[in-house]
Amino acid sequence: MEKDNRFIKIVESISEFTGKTVSWLVLVLTLMLGYEIVMRYLFNAPTKWSFDMSYMLGGSYFMLGEAYTLLKKRHVRIDIFYSKFSARKKAWVDIVFYLIFFFPLWAGLLYALIPYVYLSWETGERSMQGYWMPVIYPFKTVMPVAIFLFLLQGIVEFIRCIVTVREGGAS
Repeated sequence: MEKDNRFIKIVESISEFTGKTVSWLVLVLTLMLGYEIVMRYLFNAPTKWSFDMSYMLGGSYFMLGEAYTLLKKRHVRIDIFYSKFSARKKAWVDIVFYLIFFFPLWAGLLYALIPYVYLSWETGERSMQGYWMPVIYPFKTVMPVAIFLFLLQGIVEFIRCIVTVREGGAS
């Protein structure tokens, strides 16, 4: 169990660090959009880059924050029945849902993203949504990295559920 415990601590520290670090993207995004609003409406000089940067920063914030959100147990959950369950029963429900939905969905998405991101890097892909046309492959790289971190945190939560079922107590 000590080896598992070390793995858990490492993954949790990565999730904690990533979550706290990317939370600063909200400030950057807010300042950037504030600048865009001032330039657009006060000086009639909209920026060419704000649209592309806003979805890249916003998407990065959202994706890279998933593992931290799972660590803090802040994902949306329908608690009508679940909240009334014992810790052991909650762990069993979580184990089933991790095995049926979480791992297959996110591992499949990670698997599908690898060639998608590779092709983007290989072609030097640029965004075609705006006329600024920034490179987009760094943003696309965030997606598999974030999903990998999310899967790691999911493994930690899954281990906790197994421990709870085995020991019968709180995780």
